[in-house]
Amino acid sequence: MKQVLVLSATMGEGHNATGRALAEAVHRLWPDAEIRWLDALDVMGPGVGPLFRQIYVTNVRRTPWLYEFFYWALWRWRWFAAACKRFTGAWCGRRLARVLGQPDLVLSTYPLGTAGLEWLRRRGRLPSPVGAWISDFAPHPFWVYGRIDRNLVMHPVAIPPAVRCVPDAPVAVSAPPVRAVFRPGDREAARRRLGLPPEAFVALVSCGSLGFGQVEAAARELLAAHPSVVPVVVCGRNERLARALRRLTDPRLRVLGWTDDMAGFTVAADVVVTNAGGATGLEALACARPVLMHRPIAAHGRANARLMAEAGLAMVCEADGELTAAVRQLIDTPGLGKTMTEAAARHLESAGDLDDALRALAGQPV
Repeated sequence: MKQVLVLSATMGEGHNATGRALAEAVHRLWPDAEIRWLDALDVMGPGVGPLFRQIYVTNVRRTPWLYEFFYWALWRWRWFAAACKRFTGAWCGRRLARVLGQPDLVLSTYPLGTAGLEWLRRRGRLPSPVGAWISDFAPHPFWVYGRIDRNLVMHPVAIPPAVRCVPDAPVAVSAPPVRAVFRPGDREAARRRLGLPPEAFVALVSCGSLGFGQVEAAARELLAAHPSVVPVVVCGRNERLARALRRLTDPRLRVLGWTDDMAGFTVAADVVVTNAGGATGLEALACARPVLMHRPIAAHGRANARLMAEAGLAMVCEADGELTAAVRQLIDTPGLGKTMTEAAARHLESAGDLDDALRALAGQPV
C-alpha cells in the first residue's frame, strides 16, 4: 500500500485546498493509498500557527508596506532569502524528523514545510520523492528549493521567475491543483441550478476564506459598471464583510458566506474578480474563466496579478474606477473575454492533469 504524506498549513484555506486536490488525485491513481496530513505550522510548535496567521493578516491589512519590503528584500538580497530559508528549514526540518515516518511520496503545498523537507533531504534523511506545488501564480524565493525532486508551477510564464529564485532547481508545469469539480462546464445549466439570470453578466467576487481586501469597493464598482451586471460576492468566513454588503440595497447583488459550490459559481460566471490570484485564481483558470485582479494585495498578490496578466489570463485593476472600466470593456468587446477564455483553455490542454504530475513525481510513465 502506497503511503503518501501531504504537508500543508492552515493559512486561510488556499494551501489546504491544494492539498485536498492532490489527495483526490492520489486516490484516483492509487485507490488503496494511505494519505497522512501534517500541518507544517503545527509541526513547528504550539502557538506557531496562530502567531504566523496573525502576522500575515496584520501585514496584509494594516502594514502592507512592511510585507512589500520583506518580499522585495527576498528578491533583492540572495543572502537574505538564503538565510531565512536556512533558519525556517532547520526549525521545521528538525520537528518534521520526529513525525515524518517513512512515506513513499511527499507532497508539499506550503513553503515553510518545503524548507523543512529540503533540510531533511540535505542530511540524507528523506529518500522519498518530494514535490512542492507552488500555488501562487508567481513564485518567490521562499517557494522554490533545489534539493527536492520537483517544484511545480502553474504556467510556463512562471518558470523563469522560479529558476531565478534558485537557478539549479528542478521546475515543471502542473495542471492547476484544484479538485476535479473545477473544470469547464455548461454556464447556462449552472445558472439555472443556482438561480442566476441567464442573460446577465455574472461577476463572481472571491477573495479567499478571510475575505481580504477592498471587497465592498469591488461590489460597488461592479454595480456601477452596467445594468446587466450581477455581482455574486463570496465572503468566506468574513461575517463582518457579509453584513456590510447586505446593507447595500441593489437587488442585483448576491451575497454569500461560505459555500461548498464554488465550482458551480465559477462555471456560471462570465468573469472572476479576486485580489491575490491564489486558490481563487487557479480555480478560475481550471474552469477557463477570465480573471479581473482588483486592487491586488501587497507583495505576492501584486506579483500574481502581473504574471497572470502577462499570460493573457487576467486584467489588473489597481486604481478607483478601473474595475468598472474593465467590466464595461468586456461587455462592449465580447472578443476580449473570449481571448482570455481561450488562453486558459489552451493552457489546460497543454498542462495535462494532476495525475500526470503525480505519476512523473513517483517515477511512473505518464
